[in-house]
Amino acid sequence: MSASPDARPFDVIERVSLWLSAFCLIGMMSLMLLEVVLRGAFNSTTEHSDELVGYMLIGISFLSLALCQSRGAFHRVEMVQMRLGPRGKAVSALIFNLLSFAYIALTDWYFLQFVMSSYRREAQAPTVLATPLWIPETAMVVGATLLLIVLGRAIVRDVKGLMA
Repeated sequence: MSASPDARPFDVIERVSLWLSAFCLIGMMSLMLLEVVLRGAFNSTTEHSDELVGYMLIGISFLSLALCQSRGAFHRVEMVQMRLGPRGKAVSALIFNLLSFAYIALTDWYFLQFVMSSYRREAQAPTVLATPLWIPETAMVVGATLLLIVLGRAIVRDVKGLMA
């Protein structure tokens, strides 16, 4: 019998996902705190915190996907699952993971094309910082790729479970 997802220790992919998204969250909180202190105490502003916080929000959203998938944090259709037997649940999980893998692989491919296009065109944010857009866009590629790895592992686990 396997341990529940919450009982087992974090593996390397989960740690990478956790630490990258935690770094973005801490950076986001620090920038917002700095902005509050500067505005409240010194009547000043960083002038760029909203842009940087937005980039970090993208980072949190995409970089945490692998951890969420591997820990079972996404929504499930319980109404359908509870009517299936053990084999039906395993087949359902395999089909869902295969479809998810195909969709994320396609999406990741387009994310990669998008980032490479931004890099080639030297696209920059239309702000004072003029951030090269490939930098925050890379979080989408990294997050989707980590999710693909986790989904691939889930597919292998599902197939092994069906074969046993």
